[in-house]
Amino acid sequence: MFCTGPGDRPATRLELGHAAGDDAPPAHLSVDGMTPTGPNLSHWPGNRTPPQWKADLSTGIALRFAAASDDEQAAFLGDATHVVNDHYDTDGFGSLLAVLRPDVAARCEDRLLSAATVGDFGVWHTWRGFAIDRIVRDLASADSPILGAFHGVGERDLALARYRWLVEHAEAVLDNTGGFRALYEEEMALVQQQIDEGLRGALDARRTPELGFSAVRTDGARHRMTVNTLAGAWRVLHVLEGRDGARYRYHDRTESWFELVTFQPQPRRDLRGLRDVLRDLEPAQADAWWHADPPDTPIPELYFGPEREQAYGEVTRELWPSALSPERVERACLDFFAQTA
Repeated sequence: MFCTGPGDRPATRLELGHAAGDDAPPAHLSVDGMTPTGPNLSHWPGNRTPPQWKADLSTGIALRFAAASDDEQAAFLGDATHVVNDHYDTDGFGSLLAVLRPDVAARCEDRLLSAATVGDFGVWHTWRGFAIDRIVRDLASADSPILGAFHGVGERDLALARYRWLVEHAEAVLDNTGGFRALYEEEMALVQQQIDEGLRGALDARRTPELGFSAVRTDGARHRMTVNTLAGAWRVLHVLEGRDGARYRYHDRTESWFELVTFQPQPRRDLRGLRDVLRDLEPAQADAWWHADPPDTPIPELYFGPEREQAYGEVTRELWPSALSPERVERACLDFFAQTA
């Protein structure tokens, strides 16, 4: 499918390299994610982005590429005629749009970067950025006003179909977010309310800036974006206090997984070492225990509860009350991270 319009590059064809292992088309540019070979514009670990275009987000990188001279672009692309992405998200959409419809992307640069920040870093940035990210995420959901556009599309081809629709109809999303409010307004209201309540004292963030660590205490569950936004740190322990005890979920924010330019979180540590410390402290329970993800996971977690897998960007693991006090768990975290300070 060719994407046409003012400022478009009609020789560039939009395709999607499936993450399931399908071969990407020959002579391609990969954006946001990475295929094994060829030109690449991405902030993922191990990317092949030229130094002059590096930025914190893949969308920012693609916008810099789009602003380069025709000669510089041609030298970089070589014989590439396709642009691909191996996963579906908002930063991927912004990157594809910058390459395929650079005039539209340049006009909407602030909105695209805000939306990619919300999606990739999981923090509140602007209301419009939140809205665009959720529109992209839920474009083919049951509440979507354009659900019919994906009728008959199988799961295997859904990411490509959504990217194609978004690139063709980018103005409808970027200039008319209100037409898709069913996809974001309820969740937006929840996050805004929780952030406001947190700023008024309903959330207790105990920060240790030199370690990049924050222990956030709340009286029950909070949206991950609320916790990230108010934590003020890259290493975040969320303590959910309840009548039956405290529940714990720690995570490294995704910023420490990406390759960044303008800021640098503390290096990650293998949370399985901290898991072992907490296991030694915790009285044995039959069905719950401390578990931790490896550090190469985009958002690794340490938690107390039944062991469960969790998809990227989701917060679905069940937490159980621990016998350990918040002070003891916080101290164990601080001691663990201080070892590399």
